[in-house]
Amino acid sequence: MKSVSSLTVRRSLIASALALISAGAATNAAIATPEADPYAIVLKVLDTHIIPHVAAFRVAAAKLPDTVARVCERGDKASRRAVTKSFRDAVESYAAIEFLRFGPLQQSGLREKLSFWPDPRGILPRQMRQLLTSPDAATADVAFIKKQSAALQGLPALEILLTDRKALLAPGPGSATQCTLAKSIAGAIADNAAAFDAAWTKDGGWKDKMLRPGSDNDTYKEPSEAASELVKALLVGFQLVADVQVKPRLDALDAKGNATGPYAASNLTQVHYTAFVTSLNQFYDTLGLEQYLGDDQLWIKNWASGAWRAIRSSDGLGGRVADASRSSSPTLREVFDKTTGLRKLVSRELATASHLTVGFNELDGD
Repeated sequence: MKSVSSLTVRRSLIASALALISAGAATNAAIATPEADPYAIVLKVLDTHIIPHVAAFRVAAAKLPDTVARVCERGDKASRRAVTKSFRDAVESYAAIEFLRFGPLQQSGLREKLSFWPDPRGILPRQMRQLLTSPDAATADVAFIKKQSAALQGLPALEILLTDRKALLAPGPGSATQCTLAKSIAGAIADNAAAFDAAWTKDGGWKDKMLRPGSDNDTYKEPSEAASELVKALLVGFQLVADVQVKPRLDALDAKGNATGPYAASNLTQVHYTAFVTSLNQFYDTLGLEQYLGDDQLWIKNWASGAWRAIRSSDGLGGRVADASRSSSPTLREVFDKTTGLRKLVSRELATASHLTVGFNELDGD
């Protein structure tokens, strides 16, 4: 009897163990890391981030010609406030799509035409001085401006004319040439922004190209290639923050000098930085790559959350934004390190976890 009872107990224990293993397997299956769907990633990013932000830039840019014309006609405080606001809106909305350095923004030098920055050799100020003294300046129109160099067609060129205290845009012969050029440049910006939007959204445009990969697609053969393009854009964004916006200011501090950020003459450097990193953070969240991390990689989510908190709490100048989510001001060194760290995590961990391949990006080799 003892042997029978013992055998029964052993069988019961084995059955219990198998039940536990089975239950554990079922639980693990229920919380298994999802597989990345490249097509779904691309569709979500296009519909909820890229296309709306591109449209917002088109709308903002379209207001520039009217507000510039009005300040040239009236020159009063109300018209100056209006043109200042429209220019700020255009800078903010452009900053939100500036890191999308593939497709339409890279075609026909459109990026440089919209915003010729950085400009370490001072090409724009020199060309603007030459243009202002040219006999053609007094009769310039949008078509004329669009035949000039890329530097003279974008937001930084318009900024020079809007912020020139020696020749304020206003009615009268003293500002006639400046007003003619400002209206023409504003028109060129609006035209180029509209063309940028159309290049994304028209039938057969870049949105269709990314959503219809295949053997007849000259850019994307597989959905994963289109998704990888988006990850590379994210990496470019990190690199632009770290190496183009923050590092020059860090280097200047080390040398006890000064570094001028984008749109400094309009006091919009902080606005540009905040719009840029806010959009970049939203782009990161929309990609949703963290969901493909394994249980042993959860530390990445925690680290990334803290990194984003530091980056978005910074004003890009060494201070803290008013609505920062942390009480202390992130140093520029911290912002640089956190941004660089995020770039490494995305390229080495998140892209790998989502089975997306990233290689060279638009800034490599610069």
